[in-house]
Amino acid sequence: MVRFGRWGMSGVAFTLLVGGSLSGVATPAMARATTVYKIGVDNAGPAGHNFEYVDYFPRSGVKVHRGDVLDFNWNTASVDGAHTATLVPAGAAVPGLFAPDADDGAQALQFNPAVLAPSDPSCGNASTNPCVYDGTKLLNSGFIPNAVGGDFFVRVNPPASGDSTVVNFVCEVHAGMKGSVTVVPDRREASEQEDVREKAADQLERDTRGALRAEDAVDESSVKLNSDGKTHTVTVTAGTATPFVEVAEMLPKKANIRPGDTVNWVTKTIQDPHTVTFPRGHGSDGVDPLPAFCEGVSDKPAVAPTDCASPADFEVHLVPQPIGGTIISSPSTVATAGIIGNPAAGLSNHFAFSFPNAGTFEYQCRIHDHMVGEIVART
Repeated sequence: MVRFGRWGMSGVAFTLLVGGSLSGVATPAMARATTVYKIGVDNAGPAGHNFEYVDYFPRSGVKVHRGDVLDFNWNTASVDGAHTATLVPAGAAVPGLFAPDADDGAQALQFNPAVLAPSDPSCGNASTNPCVYDGTKLLNSGFIPNAVGGDFFVRVNPPASGDSTVVNFVCEVHAGMKGSVTVVPDRREASEQEDVREKAADQLERDTRGALRAEDAVDESSVKLNSDGKTHTVTVTAGTATPFVEVAEMLPKKANIRPGDTVNWVTKTIQDPHTVTFPRGHGSDGVDPLPAFCEGVSDKPAVAPTDCASPADFEVHLVPQPIGGTIISSPSTVATAGIIGNPAAGLSNHFAFSFPNAGTFEYQCRIHDHMVGEIVART
């Protein structure tokens, strides 16, 4: 959900706020040479497509030695991607994405601060200053938008468990985004860097083929005559997905209708939520589903943690409901479907707006800035 990118909210941002550095990728000197293994977070989709890879590259098959370092690297080419890299001990619970915001009302929710912020902002910014995962507690990178980019370095040092130990990591934003490495004894061979790169490349090719098929399957609208015998309901898709890729696109991007018709958006997303919001751009800022504030006696709107007296006061509210009605009468009408998504997550997967007048109506997802479309109503 790259909408967070405008806040500068990331593990990188928190590290800088406490005086960290993003420089340096040298391998530290140790008794045994330490290997740094790059694990890609998300990836670059094909030109002309807005694919968010809810995947690590590679997600499995990497063998490392105890004391080696994992470099979780966010791919900046994923313009609407945003993730965490969170290492999870066996049996540990992963924090929920949203949490109560009691100071703003009994029913108010906010983006969970335990997900937004890194668990330890003093480390992880360079391979010479990695955080250490010892298998006793959860270790979180913090929420990092791919457009901002960054790295989270982790030294794997779990307790020995038989001949090998599996270290699991997840994205706290996308529940199905998971990966692991296997820590093997020094007497056994670890993965070669070229083998890791080949696994990542093969995985990217498979993920992309699946996403292109999913996109192609819904890249056209369907039209149904309404009971009045005159107007129509046109159905389009607000995002589709595979288990490893969220296709953050309005499909088709442009839908032609007649004045008086209704457009019904149905989402086939698996992990990402979306909105259908009019108009596109700053005109719909007032109906953002995830507005940011500085917490206080009276919450103050914010853009980034640095707007607050203390970065710890920065919070992100959740406004999931539809706002503004269901009639889009002009290109400047402000209205939103609210958050739609996978019904398995307790969300509705559809919403409809009607268009009584001729015109061109641009809209977007207010969670994924580059997920845009237009409705053209002509007589």
